[in-house]
Amino acid sequence: MFLCYNSVPIMPSGYRGNGHIAHPPVNGHISEFTAADKYYTNGGPKLRTWAANGQQQDHQSTLSRPRSTEVITANGNGTLPNGRHINGVLTRGPGGLHEDLEFPPTPRTLSKKKQIVWMRPHDMCARPQFRIAPPGTPLTARELPEPVGPGDPSLLAALGCLSQLPRLLERVVPPEQTFDAANGYCGMFKFRFWQWGKWIEVRVDDRLPTRGDRPAHMHCAQPDIFWAALLEKAYAKLYGGYTFLKYGTVGRALQDLTGAVVQSVPPSGPLLGGAVPRSTLLIAISGVEKETKRRRSGLLTEHPYCVTGLARVRANSTDSITHGGSSAGDTSLIRLRSPWIGGEWGGVWCGAWSERSWEWNALNERDRELLSSRSSNDCEFWMSVNEFLTRFVVIWLAHIGPDDWALEPGLHTRAPWRAALAVRQWRAGFNAGGPHRFVETTATNPQFRIRVPPGHPSKAHVVVAVAQKYECYRSRNYEDDEIGFTIYEVPPGMQRVTPQYVSEQMPLDFAPLSNLREIATFFALPAGDFVVMPHAAQHREGRFLLRIFADQHTDVWEVNEENLVIHNIAADFCDERTIDARILYKLRSRYPHEIDSTQLQAILKAHGGTNRGFRGLGGINCGPSLELCRGMLALRDPALGGRLSIEHVPALIGLMRFWKAAFRRCGPSSSGTATLSRGIWASKVSSYCLRGLLWAGGATASNKVLEALVSRFTRNRQITLEGYLLSMARLHLAHERYHSLDAKAKASPLSLEEMILMTIYS
Repeated sequence: MFLCYNSVPIMPSGYRGNGHIAHPPVNGHISEFTAADKYYTNGGPKLRTWAANGQQQDHQSTLSRPRSTEVITANGNGTLPNGRHINGVLTRGPGGLHEDLEFPPTPRTLSKKKQIVWMRPHDMCARPQFRIAPPGTPLTARELPEPVGPGDPSLLAALGCLSQLPRLLERVVPPEQTFDAANGYCGMFKFRFWQWGKWIEVRVDDRLPTRGDRPAHMHCAQPDIFWAALLEKAYAKLYGGYTFLKYGTVGRALQDLTGAVVQSVPPSGPLLGGAVPRSTLLIAISGVEKETKRRRSGLLTEHPYCVTGLARVRANSTDSITHGGSSAGDTSLIRLRSPWIGGEWGGVWCGAWSERSWEWNALNERDRELLSSRSSNDCEFWMSVNEFLTRFVVIWLAHIGPDDWALEPGLHTRAPWRAALAVRQWRAGFNAGGPHRFVETTATNPQFRIRVPPGHPSKAHVVVAVAQKYECYRSRNYEDDEIGFTIYEVPPGMQRVTPQYVSEQMPLDFAPLSNLREIATFFALPAGDFVVMPHAAQHREGRFLLRIFADQHTDVWEVNEENLVIHNIAADFCDERTIDARILYKLRSRYPHEIDSTQLQAILKAHGGTNRGFRGLGGINCGPSLELCRGMLALRDPALGGRLSIEHVPALIGLMRFWKAAFRRCGPSSSGTATLSRGIWASKVSSYCLRGLLWAGGATASNKVLEALVSRFTRNRQITLEGYLLSMARLHLAHERYHSLDAKAKASPLSLEEMILMTIYS
């Protein structure tokens, strides 16, 4: 299928998983992610945070927020940024109307090989209309597609859900379009769909496949309204033809039309209590019933119904509806809506707690009025939760982000989510560590911290979703790559999940590798710190989109390190002044006062095997390369003259000896991540160990810098001693150059990280 999700129950009173949840104390700042807290400086998103002392602080966020208004359109030649001709070539045909040459009226674009005639709406009726409802108003039943018509059922269910949310629907179907030539009709219509974090625009002409002078696929109940038929054509063009719509699901269509985080779950009572009060759309799919049963119940078979509310009534009807608590005599009710109720298709519930049932009539007048007032229109009805659980087979949850919640007034009665978004990538040898069973590399995966602060009466509801990069026209009934994520509970003082922690602790929960478009799971987390690690298969590269939704103040950030070096760490650990004096005496007698990189290389190689002071730095047919010697020389050449005073050679030797010892100490592994059998210069260590090697050598690097080091100095996911020494030399050089800049130069926007990246690639 195109889009599937973990089918798991939502437990508002706990969490999903097999791990033990502790309650560690939380110290630090707490930030919330809402649409009102987003602002921009220098073109980058920032988050407003609050420190423990209550003072407001600003910091550059590593997570960017979803922007619901961003639309990607085709450029002048009809090509999207990814190179795909999504809008094809729209040319003027006979009569001056547009014709879409990329999606032509040919059999290859159809799902069934039947007698089809391609016609424009003006050929089907005298006065075609795009829409009749004014902008900002919900759709009526006659403007909606027929519920049992020939159109895509998944798209139909999504449109039925959005019919009462006009602002969200109008973003997909711009309402200003018309068939009136005086108002700009040219035979071309545009629609928008959400694809992996962006809204893209798809344009089509209005030639539709017809049978019997009616659209052969999706069409509205009123024959002169054509927005639904044109929308389905644009949707079919997005996926490569009407044929491929049959592989879709309700969840995929919901996400394409709303940009929400979507997941499917089996019906359950705790699920309803946890999801209904929040900015989450719920679509319940009814099960298959026998014809006699369907007549008694009134429900349509395999039909989508929107869950819109919950209530609780006393069985004896002596008390009003209550919101909290329960007793043995209480009955839980659920409110459902179908936009086709009241039309010729029916679909209204006729069983217990319907308006003509004895349960409804047994309520006192005040209770009936209260339940009736909660139904916003005639398309809604009540039924018991127990009855609902037996008659519906699956529920699709579409968690709406805060920007879209602010856009749609129909959602303002529900509590909004707070959201954080990040677009990152897995790179082999750097952060493509794989699932948690790969103990030595899984901790290198991207890590995102979730901090649930104490002081709230209930646990925080958190939605975690990881989506791989996809192209709709390439997606059929499978995805190329497998994705998943793991979540760990960690102590507040732990900065990063390490391989040792992974080997000792089981994950709180995990989403196993699946070749799906997106993996989404709902958690109820207590106060504490948690780390989410998205992953693909080990060493598999690819881009991913991470979205985290929370229903209360929750701090979310990407785990990252500062760019730091300890310049005198070798002197602290290697106090060999006597040896240094002997080396300097011999060097003065053999070499000039100043040497270049070639002479430095000769010094290290000539005395590598015999001199005690140089032992391990050189050897027969091996040793430091000329590039490494140039990098080491630059550390003691602030004048950039390309020469080094002989007085500095012993210090460089001590620094290289210290780094070599760190490489030897951290490199060997019982699992075979390092091979040191052919000597230290010929040994290779897994590039996933580079973060630990930097730490052992007295340096830390940010994720971006570490990725650049892996790209520059590793080969085939392995790093040699030479590459490690070059990495350390470049880091030290960048720090030296940056801190030597005068005040005027430091006023420039060049940051330390940018200086390091420039030095790495120099």
